[in-house]
Amino acid sequence: MGPWQGNFPQWAPVWAAVRGLHSTAFGDAVVMVPAGASVPPQYVATWPGGDTPRAAAAVADRSGARLTLVTGDEETAGTFAAGYGLAPLSRLALLAADPADVPQVPQLPDGAELTLISEPAWRSVEITASGGPVARGKLALGDGFALLGGIDIRRADPDHTMEAAILASLAAEAADSDAALVLLPALPKSALWYGRHGWSAAAQILTFMRSRDAA
Repeated sequence: MGPWQGNFPQWAPVWAAVRGLHSTAFGDAVVMVPAGASVPPQYVATWPGGDTPRAAAAVADRSGARLTLVTGDEETAGTFAAGYGLAPLSRLALLAADPADVPQVPQLPDGAELTLISEPAWRSVEITASGGPVARGKLALGDGFALLGGIDIRRADPDHTMEAAILASLAAEAADSDAALVLLPALPKSALWYGRHGWSAAAQILTFMRSRDAA
């Protein structure tokens, strides 16, 4: 069992917090919704998982609901979801790293400044240039781990300079907080670049919704 699976009950709510979502336990799965909003929920579970079939059935029974499976076996996860009439919607890679392996000397564009902001539920890093924010990212801490998210690059960054600076600062914060593991959901197309900066693929994050809603 990989750390992403054993730590799932801890990092899944942290992932919700980084995304600005409220989370509640659903057996060994997690339900995520925007705080105070009345919208169909997102059920997040591991595949395989004890309450994953119950989560899939709940999604199959509600228009607009989504099922997100975190798994190391993409093929059987897709087959499982299809059995409940669910179609693929999106895909992320769950990346993992030791904070010490992430380059921690941020390089900023000329004239840019980096600021660390501490909030009750997370910490965020923001890069400003020309009088406004151009990049930001968030980190939320769990028991011995940190989860990064909310990476938002607002201007062209072909050399990933700003993204690397955001990751470096967040990883340094994780290290300072004695986190032995950092997790990062990322677009699969970015996995190769992340791999050159200390990250490795730990699992896939696959999201599904009812086939008739996705059509």
